Amino acid sequence: MDTVAVYFDYASSLCYIAWRIAARLEAELGVTMSWRPVHIAAQHPEWAPGAPLDGATRAKIERVSRETGIALQVPERWLDSRAALEGVAVAEACGCVAAYHREVFTAAYERGEDIGERGVLVRAAVAAGLPMGRFMEFVATRRGAPQLSAIREEAHRVGVVGYPTFLLGAFPLSGIQPFATMKLLVARHIARLHERVQ
Repeated sequence: MDTVAVYFDYASSLCYIAWRIAARLEAELGVTMSWRPVHIAAQHPEWAPGAPLDGATRAKIERVSRETGIALQVPERWLDSRAALEGVAVAEACGCVAAYHREVFTAAYERGEDIGERGVLVRAAVAAGLPMGRFMEFVATRRGAPQLSAIREEAHRVGVVGYPTFLLGAFPLSGIQPFATMKLLVARHIARLHERVQ
């Protein structure tokens, strides 16, 4: 199975759009997206949870939404995604990661809920089928913090400078393009992988 790493943060509206496009890429190209959580606020103070989205950021999100044809509710302020990102490790361990992504992303960008609120995140985790006791303990004790730090270092090592980033071999593709463009780029990457194997 061909796999593409995607570095993302639930706090990023553009990562929601990337998730929607990635689902189509998986269905049409048979590729698997390996979602690599990065807490962007730990690197960029301007993304601090609760800080208002500035006009330029909102305009960029709205432009990408129009270009890709993917509508979403843009939050007024940056979301606190730390706990949701740390919870990805629990979702991966129970084989619920696809459902967890769906529940967290749709809560934030389709229902306009604040995933930084514990109740919202717990409802998303329950709906995704995560073991609730383990999830709550994991998030409360910050057991996922070391993994987030390791992935942040990994992202830096491979040249990630923005989010989302699709890692196509040694080429980090930052941002998101309309589906047809993304499909072409990912298909070319897969073809190159297969050429090397032959």
